[in-house]
Amino acid sequence: MRIRTVLYLMFGAIAVIALSVLYTANRAAFNQPIFFGERLVLPVWLTLLLGCGVSMLVPLLFGLLRDLRRLFLSLRAGPTSGSQQEAESRYLQGIESMLNGREERALEHFNAVLAVAPEHFDALLKAGEVLRTLRRFPEAIELHRRAARLREADLRPLYSLVADYEDSGARDSAKAVLNRIIELAPQRSLNAYRKYRGILISEGEWEKAWEIQQKIEELLSDLGRSRKGERRFHLGIRTMLAQKLIDQGKERDAIGILRRLVKTDPAFVPAYLKLGTALVALHQPEEAVEVWEGGYQATQHAIFLSTIENHYLAMEQPRRAIEALKAAVWKTQKETIPRFFLGKLYYRLEMIDEALQQFTLMKGLVTYFPTLHYYLAKIMERQGNHREAIKELEILLGEADVLRIEYACAVCARRYSGWVDYCERCGEWNSVAVDFREERPVEELGISTAPVYTTGPEVEEAQG
Repeated sequence: MRIRTVLYLMFGAIAVIALSVLYTANRAAFNQPIFFGERLVLPVWLTLLLGCGVSMLVPLLFGLLRDLRRLFLSLRAGPTSGSQQEAESRYLQGIESMLNGREERALEHFNAVLAVAPEHFDALLKAGEVLRTLRRFPEAIELHRRAARLREADLRPLYSLVADYEDSGARDSAKAVLNRIIELAPQRSLNAYRKYRGILISEGEWEKAWEIQQKIEELLSDLGRSRKGERRFHLGIRTMLAQKLIDQGKERDAIGILRRLVKTDPAFVPAYLKLGTALVALHQPEEAVEVWEGGYQATQHAIFLSTIENHYLAMEQPRRAIEALKAAVWKTQKETIPRFFLGKLYYRLEMIDEALQQFTLMKGLVTYFPTLHYYLAKIMERQGNHREAIKELEILLGEADVLRIEYACAVCARRYSGWVDYCERCGEWNSVAVDFREERPVEELGISTAPVYTTGPEVEEAQG
């Protein structure tokens, strides 16, 4: 019986007691007759008593009827209710197994749930996720399709299907499901557009990626949200479109796009690099170097130093390469990176004493950089100073990846053996930088999160 019914009974009892007290004090008035008709005459006290009794009996009867109904339903559905409770218990055990990394055990629990309740929506979703983790993609897809049929307006199973298809390599199927999501919920499809864009970028479909990018920006505007987070994708995709024009021999069209991008974001490194490449293709090398030098002054990114060095060496103008790197050392307050590239250039040109001078000056500024110790060891060996060469080799052997410069994404920390435009793991543009570890923070040395060129092949060349 519910507490509300009990309260009604309590209030009724209180009313009876109050009426009894009133009757004792007002006996004559309560004995007065009340006529309900020619044959029905009741005293006042009996009328009041009957009214109170009815007021107490009505909720009591309703409460009893409700309890009887529940008892009847529970008796009739007893076995089913027990099965449902068991299914929920196994579902929770499956979730716990997932959190503990025990996928096979979790799958056993979810399969037990689905054996009892084949339309258990959450169990279908989770079992599919486990199967995807176990790389059993056809089974995962089937379960997520069943979940999607159960709740056609729910987008979760559709997003799960996208993940299934992506992980299994069926990108066309993933794009088809994303299109379905966009059709079902145009105003709630921001994530779908972004996933679609990611697939197109991985496929190198830059025109289609640009179309999706524009739709993302339009949707953000319609929702009244900032487009700041989309800035790098906007710049990156347009940069790759410009690169495609360069590949097609349409350098002038590419230059127009790239100049606008550099003006829009003076810190976006890929646009500077490709703009210089387009100018070289149009036989304007001096303008290309000016662009790269401007990029270095604006960003302090070492990829420009390496690009300028390789450009002049390819033109058989080593002196101009030296002058450019010296100017970079003089013009920047944080000279660690340009000094290293200058020393490396001297080493490539067999100017050993000059290289040793630059590397020695740099040694006190960098706490971890195996390639520096490699160059110092080679120089010491060539000068006949074997004791010092051995010391440098001992330092080098204590550090990993000694023959290459390390690169890492500033967003997701993925490492690369060479510089790339954008990170394949997180999709961020302009985030891959040389991994210097210095006594002071990297920002204080003028190195921001941007791509830097590898010197691995040059080290192998010098080693040979």
